[in-house]
Amino acid sequence: MRDPVFFVDDDPHIRDAVTQALLIEGIDANTFPNAVEALRVIDPHSPAIIITDIHMPVMDGLEFMRALLGKNHQFQFIVLTGHGDVKTAVKAMKSGAYDFLEKPFSTEQLLKSLNNASDKLTLLRENVWLKKELDMQTHVGPKMIGHSQAMANIRRTLISTAPHQPLIFVGQDGTGRRLAAQFSHDIHALADSELIAASGDDLCGLSSDAFDSALHLLTEGKDHCSLYLHNAENISMEQWQYLFNDPRLQRVFGATTKISADIETLATLIYLPSLDQRKEDIGPLYKHFVRHAASRYQLQPPQITAEEVTQITELNWPENIKQLRQFAELRALKPDTFRIEEWNSEKSIEIQSMAQRTEHFEYCLLFDALQRHGGRLKEVQLELQISRKTLYDKLKKHQLDKSEFKMF
Repeated sequence: MRDPVFFVDDDPHIRDAVTQALLIEGIDANTFPNAVEALRVIDPHSPAIIITDIHMPVMDGLEFMRALLGKNHQFQFIVLTGHGDVKTAVKAMKSGAYDFLEKPFSTEQLLKSLNNASDKLTLLRENVWLKKELDMQTHVGPKMIGHSQAMANIRRTLISTAPHQPLIFVGQDGTGRRLAAQFSHDIHALADSELIAASGDDLCGLSSDAFDSALHLLTEGKDHCSLYLHNAENISMEQWQYLFNDPRLQRVFGATTKISADIETLATLIYLPSLDQRKEDIGPLYKHFVRHAASRYQLQPPQITAEEVTQITELNWPENIKQLRQFAELRALKPDTFRIEEWNSEKSIEIQSMAQRTEHFEYCLLFDALQRHGGRLKEVQLELQISRKTLYDKLKKHQLDKSEFKMF
């Protein structure tokens, strides 16, 4: 059983007997002599199975149960009642207890009740995860697309991780580390909370005072903000500790291609797979990016065939999602002239040069302006602040015809 188990009873003999019986079955229960001490330790954000006696000094079992269930209804309570105390057992069940055991009870009875409670807790978690995932995938904002088991596990981890737990995303460039951080931030953040970004290259090596001043500038005027730190591999352990304990930050996210083993003691590590490691997600991602690009430029999305998806899936994507998105944009913008073979005309898709990326950006900029202004070059020229001759040269270079953008 992986679910945490807590046992609360004021009788030390019963605590010892139950604890030993559970240990024999491989269950290490946390025990407390009273409910007040248990409430100090139990995290209401982490549902568990709780075995509790009803009749206890200071706070009885029913009051204890209501206190926790009032904060999180997923806790599964198994209450222990005295012989013939039917009235109390009924009251406990009406108050939210999962089950009750009448003293004296056998180890078999207790284990059966524990296993059933664990099954119910698992089902409740599944429902919560599915609801949260549906909410996150349908809300306006970043979406972590992918049906692979790796992506399903990552989404579940991000949804179920405690709201203030720091996360370090480990993966190659272009695997979606920033998107994962924004997704995680949006799950738990307040409505007015921002995710601010900074580079580890700018913060590493700073003195304590300079480091604090830099954080002050980043967070000034922003309440409940979270920090996303990319290129975080050079941040020292002392700086990480400072960040994780900084009251100005609601949460801290890091992104790196490599990590120090020591950081695992301070943060949860999330490993993001490359596209080659989740090829079954390439098709859905490709279709999403094509549709998004078509919508952005107010175009009819091109028909994506199963054969095309197969071709896309078989290609190599050394720059991962970033490169696939660029490919999909070209597919949406040039549906009649763009060919997969042209993209993969040589031995494989290689990382594009700065010049090629600049040309792609220039093409998208021109296309967007022409689309919004209905092919009216004077308005395009004014918006882009270029001469008429330069605009004509650019249009010729990118084979863009103003007449194709005119609105009728």
